[in-house]
Amino acid sequence: MIDWRGVLPYLCALATAGCLAPTIREPLRAETVADLAPDMLGFRRGATTLDEARSTLRLRHLTGIVDDGYAREQGGRFEVLAADYQSRVHLFRDGTYEQSLTLATHGLPPYGIALRIAKDGPSDVLLVLYRDPLARVEEPPTLLSFRVETTALQPLGRASLEGLVARHGGMSAPILVGNDLADGVMLVARDREGELWDTSYLLRFESGKLALEPKPMTEALRCSCVRAYASGT
Repeated sequence: MIDWRGVLPYLCALATAGCLAPTIREPLRAETVADLAPDMLGFRRGATTLDEARSTLRLRHLTGIVDDGYAREQGGRFEVLAADYQSRVHLFRDGTYEQSLTLATHGLPPYGIALRIAKDGPSDVLLVLYRDPLARVEEPPTLLSFRVETTALQPLGRASLEGLVARHGGMSAPILVGNDLADGVMLVARDREGELWDTSYLLRFESGKLALEPKPMTEALRCSCVRAYASGT
């Protein structure tokens, strides 16, 4: 005899996930592929704001523009800005441009970047996920991590996501959710055809190395940000 009291909530969650997750294929964005240095963009240290910088990227017809910000109760606010085909992530402290971080992508033009700043105990960590614009198997998505220092960012690690890509039939439109690595920053994505992955992953640092803990997508959908992503809004 099946105990439907335990099964029905799970089946309802699966049905909800299916309803909220239309297939959304990610087009190849190639309006502007020029890699623009900060001086070419007119960024001025201590003067250019994040909003001004974002507007400049749009005016230069850059695509895939993403940003993230995090403010501790003590210690000020830190923000980052990136876009398709740009080899740099631009850093802002307390509202104005500070510097640009060059990504070690080994010559690959980074595409579809996902950013997240999260606390890791008393310090902060910047996560940068980038992909190959042509989604070549030999160039799998890569996750870079940096420790946020007072005057610079210290590289922490580099993790290939080749295994996840193979397991889920590709990766498109990934997002990172959450601001505390103790709880885990959640990675959610779609496959190459635009279907939502059936598993999300919590990213944590364990003994100085990045660890990924799989979580059913039905659990991830409890988060309103993930529900909005799954529904395409």
